[in-house]
Amino acid sequence: MGNNLVKYAKTERDVMSFTKHPFIVGFKYAFQTPEKLFMLLEYADGGNMSRTLHKDKRFSEDRAKLYMAEILLAIEDLHKRDIIFRDLKPDNVVFDKDGHALLTDFGLSKEGVMNNHAAKSFCGSPAYLAPEMLKRQGHGKSVDWYLLGCLLYEMLVGIPPYYSNNKEQLYANI
Repeated sequence: MGNNLVKYAKTERDVMSFTKHPFIVGFKYAFQTPEKLFMLLEYADGGNMSRTLHKDKRFSEDRAKLYMAEILLAIEDLHKRDIIFRDLKPDNVVFDKDGHALLTDFGLSKEGVMNNHAAKSFCGSPAYLAPEMLKRQGHGKSVDWYLLGCLLYEMLVGIPPYYSNNKEQLYANI
């Protein structure tokens, strides 16, 4: 119940229950017991991009281009509804049985974002934080476009841009 988990679970349920897109994991059903929340999602049997990148080291330009196009269309759909994803990284991209990229994990998403300063919370994974997130001056849809560029870089190179094992150095690099 701590660490905003209830808030994140509610956000994920809300975003996914109103989203139907070929490159976003499908939401089937949700229910809860007194102790647990269950969300039934479309099965993505191709695993996640992080695992695939670890195995393959990097992707060809053609493969990366296909995934970029699919993810871009998914993000564009969210943005049309004033939702920002904010947590785009290889762990949050899964593959369906046909090998198509699907966005998943909407716990850090934010609804009702109309401009590039509307969201104020500091969230995301250290290697995938946008400069405006680090500056803590507000952020918006541009965060997702920055993260899409980071994802493309990682698909082609094999590591995130600006990467360092030292968090302070990583943030300085970003």
